[in-house]
Parts: sequence; C-alpha cells; structure tokens
Amino acid sequence: MADQLGVGTFSSPGSGFLFFWASLILGSLSIVLIIKNILAKREAKMLRDLWKGLKWSNAVLAIITLFLYALILTKLGFILATFVLMVFLFGIGKLKYWVAVVSSFVIVMLSYIIFHFFLQIQFPRGIFGW
Repeated sequence: MADQLGVGTFSSPGSGFLFFWASLILGSLSIVLIIKNILAKREAKMLRDLWKGLKWSNAVLAIITLFLYALILTKLGFILATFVLMVFLFGIGKLKYWVAVVSSFVIVMLSYIIFHFFLQIQFPRGIFGW
C-alpha cells in the first residue's frame, strides 16, 4: 500500500516513505521475535501468572488522569496541564515529592523548548497565556 503512495528516496521522500520503512522495520523485528520464541525452550507460564502482583489501581488512575488531561489541556494550557499530569504520574510511581516536581518541570520545559521553538508547534496557551 505504501508503495502506491510513492516511497521516493531518502533525499526526496514521497507520501508513503514513512509508512513503507516503518512497516518494513516492524515486520522484520516481528519475524525475529517469532523465530526467537519458537527456538527458545523455556517453560510456559499460565496467563494468570503474568498478571499476579499488578497494581490495578495505579493503571486505572493513570487512564483516568490521561482523560482528565485531555479535557483540561486547552483550559489550563500545555505547560501547566502537563506539569500537573507529570507530577501526578510520578506520584503514582512513589517518587519523592521533590524528585517528582523537579523531573516534571525539566520534562515540561524540555518538551516545550523542543516542540515550540525548534519544531514550531503551537500549544494551547491556557489561562495564563503561556
């Protein structure tokens, strides 16, 4: 399908360039994983054993938080909404409070600098105008 869009070359990519190479790479990696699993001789685990010890409350909280993030992003703006999201997600991971705040700040600022200034992507400004 991607070849019908026109793959092009590395110096002049066509519409299907990304789709073609992504599918080729992912398909190759999938084949390698299938062969590796066929050749591996290890004991099979029951499906229920794979889910033991999983904290479902954290997974549910993260999903709810992502939905809330999508709802408040335009109202609060990218910087504030993403900072609050990151602090909360780091908090779920039981990080120290100061580590969560500093890490969130660094991540938000780096992503804002990269996407806003270098890639010229416009983010929602929110209530503060930044």
